[in-house]
Amino acid sequence: MSDDSSKKTFWQSLKGKQKSPPKLPKNFGGPVKVITTTLLIFIISQLVAAFLIGIAISVAHPGSSADVFSGSTPTEFFYVLVAEALAVGMVWLALRGRGLGLASIGLGRKPGWKDLKKGLLGFGAFYVILIIVLMVLTALIPSLNTDQKQNVGFETLTTSLDQILAFVALVVLPPLGEEVLVRGYLYSGLRSSWKFLPALLVTSLIFGVAHLQLGNGAPLLWAAALDTFMLSVVLVYLREKTGALYAGMLIHMLNNLIAFGVHFR
Repeated sequence: MSDDSSKKTFWQSLKGKQKSPPKLPKNFGGPVKVITTTLLIFIISQLVAAFLIGIAISVAHPGSSADVFSGSTPTEFFYVLVAEALAVGMVWLALRGRGLGLASIGLGRKPGWKDLKKGLLGFGAFYVILIIVLMVLTALIPSLNTDQKQNVGFETLTTSLDQILAFVALVVLPPLGEEVLVRGYLYSGLRSSWKFLPALLVTSLIFGVAHLQLGNGAPLLWAAALDTFMLSVVLVYLREKTGALYAGMLIHMLNNLIAFGVHFR
């Protein structure tokens, strides 16, 4: 037997023997509507979550500050929980409004062992790509700061409960909500109108820009934007090849797990 049949590139091993996913429905509403809806879902979910948590604080502790962003660890946890739940709920409503189901955003089947395998392979690929890109960029731009710290909302974890709540809020919830919104709704909607590459690039660019942490007065987090852009490239590739979000969710969680360990070490 020829050795050629046993030799596969990394991307071929990711693809495996799985058939290409079925064509996505065309009734997402067009690229502009999809992008606008995605941004509105993100903004509204954040604002409504902040409002609801602020109301809850005011009711539970009359006269206290309702500034949810400087609250306790439980406050930050419930803010993330509510925001992600609202985002997923609004995606579902947007799909229903256009006669679409969860299958149209990569949730049409149960996760399987192939998703685990492809997720682990994709996680390794992401870090290889990221290291190479960072080496090239730091050589070309010596002033690039790759050690910028993100404001994750959780600064001091004094108890075991604080650690558990922060872990769930940073490692578990965002990969679920963000994958449904970004690689699910946004990418699927763009892909229904565009070819793979432009849909991948626009999705990843929006995801990267969202992590610059605009509007807080601090320097823009270019390193975080680059990291998340490259992460999204891998996640979109897996969304395209597997037809589902599960492998991407796994990679996203593993990446956040590493970031969690580094941030709170």
